[in-house]
Amino acid sequence: MGARPPIRRGALALLFLIGVAASSCGRTGPLDPAPKTDPKGTLFVFADLRGTLKPCGCSPDLRRGGLDRVAEVLRMAREAAPTGLVLHAGDLLLDDEGIPDILRAQIDRRLVAFADSLTSMRVDAVGLGPNDLQQPEWLAEAIPKLSVPVIVTNAPPNAPWGAHVKRSLLLDAGPLKVGIIGLVPGGAAGATDPLVAAQAESAALRGRGAQVVIALSSLGLRSAKRLARGGLGVDVMVAAGQGLEAVVTDEVETIGPEARPTFVLQSFVQGGQVGRIDIDLSGGGLSVYDPEAPPATGGQLRYTLTPVNWDLPRDAAVAAIMDRFDADLEAVNMSAAGDPIPAVAGQPTYVGVDKCFECHEETRAWYEKDQHALAWETLEKDKKTFDVYCVSCHVTGFMRPGGSSLKALEGRKDVQCESCHGPGSAHAEAGDVTLIQRSPTESSCKTCHNPKHSTRFEFDAYRERLLAPGHGLPLEGAKGP
Repeated sequence: MGARPPIRRGALALLFLIGVAASSCGRTGPLDPAPKTDPKGTLFVFADLRGTLKPCGCSPDLRRGGLDRVAEVLRMAREAAPTGLVLHAGDLLLDDEGIPDILRAQIDRRLVAFADSLTSMRVDAVGLGPNDLQQPEWLAEAIPKLSVPVIVTNAPPNAPWGAHVKRSLLLDAGPLKVGIIGLVPGGAAGATDPLVAAQAESAALRGRGAQVVIALSSLGLRSAKRLARGGLGVDVMVAAGQGLEAVVTDEVETIGPEARPTFVLQSFVQGGQVGRIDIDLSGGGLSVYDPEAPPATGGQLRYTLTPVNWDLPRDAAVAAIMDRFDADLEAVNMSAAGDPIPAVAGQPTYVGVDKCFECHEETRAWYEKDQHALAWETLEKDKKTFDVYCVSCHVTGFMRPGGSSLKALEGRKDVQCESCHGPGSAHAEAGDVTLIQRSPTESSCKTCHNPKHSTRFEFDAYRERLLAPGHGLPLEGAKGP
């Protein structure tokens, strides 16, 4: 990772230009010319929230980000750069699951929390991504509820959601005039060719006085580089749209025509880092800052990344918004929750861990010390017992035939035997080992142990940890877990 930017506490003193009136002696003549202001500016960027107010933190790699801590980093950074712009690139409101019916009520309530948080953080502009565009009808309703400008330069002209976005924006980062465009993959929900749209809008922005043009991209790093080689006409591209497992660097890559190259920057997923872009055009032109070989002349661009780790404090205002969201989920999701899916006639159903222990008592001591048996307790600690995203992986048989639902969790809390071995009623009744999944498959584990929640999951290694006497190993002569 790159070095953390110099973030200092303590507000800067404001400078005021004080006019001096003519003296009583009748002095006349031209006023002194106003001092020339160097075209310098700062921008702060974060990326790919993907509908996440705060990452789940189930894996140590995911214990970073969250809007409350992003807001705190930005608050401190603005003390040193009060005129800095704040931009978000990439997927904003949704992840790759889109909007399943069971999550619709929660996602609608989350949209309110996002809107309130972005307002509190004073975000200047946001981009979208292909995950957001999976649900164009919902998006057309959602965008007007955001108080921040949504920039999609290659939005289709006639789509309902396209009518609610801006093609570009011209803003002041202090004395620096910054043009902002947003690019999504061509064809996504009817989006047009991003290269053609970027070239046209960049030229238009420069005609309106933009000294620098920034592209908020959700194309992913590889596609962003390919696009830059085509001559976008933009100065800086924030290459969002990367995967959860991407290795992010603060390296700035110079790509494209020599006459007007594009500086391609990376940014971490789910707000895990905040990038700071410092641009100084006072020397003319633009090149990447190199402390070991500073240019004799010409402007400079410097990019630094600050990790948003969970040892940082929470911004009070955004934390309150997120806490209200968690508190509201009981009413939101319980009113929307359906009954458990009935068991299918002739198919095994879920019986619960106590039924398993009637015959497998030797496994109880091992299970009660295993993390799977503490799954529900972790939700209680984090006040997530009504969050459908979380509950689905912390109970057994959630919304499966004969399993559990948010309204029916009795005897199904925690990740029990049947989460891995499948519904056990037929096996419990007959005692036939062929009527149960004796050795869980990798696909069954990856239902929850996926990159969103378990970045270090390796099936064989994790399976070895679960082998114990009475649980995969013979009882006699075997070592304990």
